Amino acid sequence: MGHINIAAQIIGFIGVVLFVLSFQIKSNKKLFFVQIMANVMFAIQFVMLGAYSGCVGLVICILRNVVFINRDRWKFANSKAMLAIMLGCCVLNTIVNWKGWYDLFSMLAVSSASIGYWIGSARALRTSNLFAASPCWIIYDVVVGSWAGVLNETIAIVSILVSVVRFGWKALGESGEEFK
Repeated sequence: MGHINIAAQIIGFIGVVLFVLSFQIKSNKKLFFVQIMANVMFAIQFVMLGAYSGCVGLVICILRNVVFINRDRWKFANSKAMLAIMLGCCVLNTIVNWKGWYDLFSMLAVSSASIGYWIGSARALRTSNLFAASPCWIIYDVVVGSWAGVLNETIAIVSILVSVVRFGWKALGESGEEFK
């Protein structure tokens, strides 16, 4: 393992720490901000690993989170056009940064999570992450060598499963109130 790879793994593990800390924050807006910082760490890691579709995918995630932090002020954030733009960016990123079959998993991860965020309920977000985004990121992370990414998505899956066991699917909400 070269120095660049070691540095990339360290940066990735900083991202994991930020993600874990984000779930200890009560305010969703502050949670999104800390998760943006975690995504920045993972984007830097992906650049260092030469995983450009993952890096740009995370930039799309960062922009998506900024949009949804402001969904009360920016009414277009809730529009079908905004979702179409996000999904179109995912497809374009995959085409432009194509290195192999595994880039499809980055696209699917970002797209499915974006749909969950756009729907705006805790249930939709957890479902999209549990069954699509996190598993897709794990596959992508394994192929590109992001061991911190694998750990991060494993923690996310376990966390979602714990919340489902604790609260049940029905208690996770449909109204979108949790994003305000």
